[in-house]
Amino acid sequence: MLHPGGKMKSLVVALVGIFCLIGQHLGAERRTIIMGGDNGLAWVDGGGAIAAAVQTGPTEVEFSNTPGNVIEFDARDRTGWLSPQQADETINIALGLLDRGGQLGAPTILSKDIKAGLLFMVDDDPTTAFERKTARGGSQVNSLGVIMDFDLGARFGVERIQFFPRNAHPDFSAPDFPFQNDFMRGFEVLLNDGSEETQVANQPVLTTVKLEPANEESIVELKIPPQYVRFIRLKSQTTVGFEIAEFRVFGSGFVPRADYRSNIFDFGEELALWGRIRWQEERFGVERRSRLLVSSRSGWDDTPLEFTRIDRDRGEQVPWKEGAVVTTAIGDEFSLDAFDDVQEALDIFNTLPFDERNRVSLTWDEYDDLSGSTKGVVRDDLVAWSRWSPPYSLTGETITAENIADDQMGVPILSPGPRRYFQLKTEFISEELESSRALGSLAFTVSNPPMAERILSEVVPREVALGVPVSFTYAVLPTKMRRGVDLGFDLFEIATPVRAEEVETIEVMHADGRVEAADFTGVDLSILPVQDDSGQFAVEMVDERRLRVRFPAITESDLAVDRAALVKIGFKCRVLRFGTTFTGTAFNSSTDDLGQRVVGGNAADLGVGDDDIIPLGIADPNDLAVKVPLGGGTLMINVTAAPRPFSPNGDGVNDLTRIHYDLTRLVGAAPVAVHVFDLAGNFVRTLFAGAQGGGSFAAEWDGADATGNRAPPGIYLYRVELKTDAKEEAVVGVVEMVY
Repeated sequence: MLHPGGKMKSLVVALVGIFCLIGQHLGAERRTIIMGGDNGLAWVDGGGAIAAAVQTGPTEVEFSNTPGNVIEFDARDRTGWLSPQQADETINIALGLLDRGGQLGAPTILSKDIKAGLLFMVDDDPTTAFERKTARGGSQVNSLGVIMDFDLGARFGVERIQFFPRNAHPDFSAPDFPFQNDFMRGFEVLLNDGSEETQVANQPVLTTVKLEPANEESIVELKIPPQYVRFIRLKSQTTVGFEIAEFRVFGSGFVPRADYRSNIFDFGEELALWGRIRWQEERFGVERRSRLLVSSRSGWDDTPLEFTRIDRDRGEQVPWKEGAVVTTAIGDEFSLDAFDDVQEALDIFNTLPFDERNRVSLTWDEYDDLSGSTKGVVRDDLVAWSRWSPPYSLTGETITAENIADDQMGVPILSPGPRRYFQLKTEFISEELESSRALGSLAFTVSNPPMAERILSEVVPREVALGVPVSFTYAVLPTKMRRGVDLGFDLFEIATPVRAEEVETIEVMHADGRVEAADFTGVDLSILPVQDDSGQFAVEMVDERRLRVRFPAITESDLAVDRAALVKIGFKCRVLRFGTTFTGTAFNSSTDDLGQRVVGGNAADLGVGDDDIIPLGIADPNDLAVKVPLGGGTLMINVTAAPRPFSPNGDGVNDLTRIHYDLTRLVGAAPVAVHVFDLAGNFVRTLFAGAQGGGSFAAEWDGADATGNRAPPGIYLYRVELKTDAKEEAVVGVVEMVY
């Protein structure tokens, strides 16, 4: 739960034009944080103020930004760029294996002192060696079957392996140790690439690449086709004693995987909202053979890890200090160790207010001091922290050093907010030796304070007919607004699957019991904004995928003391896909904020169609999802032409017609084409051809044919075609053209 030494100090960074003071209440403050490049925070320093903690084993934690240690900073001599390490054919990869978490072993040797001797093979010292030979005046050593295992700590492209005794290699002269003839007279070299599919019971399956029963070379130089390697086994095939002064591995190309973790950013007790994220990226080699994955996560405390101990009486793993007594949100006190049922104690622990939960949680220092028998596992804390987001995609955008600070560029950050803590992860993946990516500047936008500490929303009904206009009620409940901190909100935006056909009512119930409302039923939404007579309520925007309304500001709300405000928005819309989610975002019109996304949950009793069985104020993402019948039916519905007839004579009235169609149940984009034919079946014109996902669309026809000439008046056929991997559909209709 807690970082070494408990809570760390909030991040305070001053950057002219890029960063602003974090943690000081100055009203809504939007700012862009940049890492890397010429002017951003240095990648090597981690960005945030709290060190990144990475779990490396069941009970092991590494404080590092580069787990595996295969990231190159200032890659290719460019300031502020990151990339996976690229092998230098002259550098011995084996020298850094321990720093990367690799290891050496000799499973056939029982001596407790063997580890120190094995290290002599990778110490770059010509005077030391791993020896398996008869010592002067000593007993005979049988070297047959001796195994030396090398774990490089990461996968590398390898093309050459070399080993030799002392004083054998001209670059490793050791005249005081003339053992150049004590080379291995017979050997076998086996390799494994370190991929999961080549492991059995967590052990690498090794493949022989060289078997030499009668070696005559003091310097063994083994060249192999360039390939990914992590595990190397050298096995003696002779009874003659030998020594190895240096075991060297040389490679080429990029490592196949490299990770970077930022430090944890602390945005203070005010909490922060997340905006958009973007980054510079460069590709090497074959583009499709490499990937750069950028993800984020957010949390309520300063480490995403939870440390556990073995409870002495119950033998169970628990994450709290021994003898911990906690106080719940309603004031009850419990000794967590007094419960016979550990799961019951865990349930109470995980529902504690975060300050109380953190107070009794094991810190890293406390965990590190535990004995081996009382040490439980380290695990991700998925109560105080979100999971890593899916990787972000910048498809269609080109980010440069010149536009990296533009907070309208990039894609929305998906990690939940508002939260106090934030962390980034980048993963470099290469599928061939010469293909990779590099990361330059990365920027993300934040704003604080938020509109409220938390806002819940739900929509009803939650099951409707496919493609049929339905009147929905959307409830917005700010469960807690901190006086003097949170901004409040007077704008709300709802993401809709298609353009809303009507906004019906907006109702505001204030914390003091006052109720204000406006009715927009039947109002023409073609010219916006429109407002009621009081000027307090308005429909600000309705487009193909969202609607936004304004209402009297919500400035106070606290569900815990029964003074909660509530906003209810009625609108009419169609649903075209099972599980459509009506996400919502609150805004404050007087500030330059990023908007606060709501959390699905029980926000109100909305009558028929509201099937909540959870208490008011409890989160449930299903409360924002709307179902339609599954399976069967067509993928294309509501295909019509309007107006009909139309008259493209330039008088400004019905000069074109629109072929409308709804695409339903589509998971991704699929090829769509809209063609026009005359009654004889002759092709006239293609109005649209391209890929479209689920939604409502229209293709316009102005009466011209494929050459741009006006087609003669008459009756025409339109044909809308959809092709997916599973099926093809086409709908034909009629439209009349007159002059």
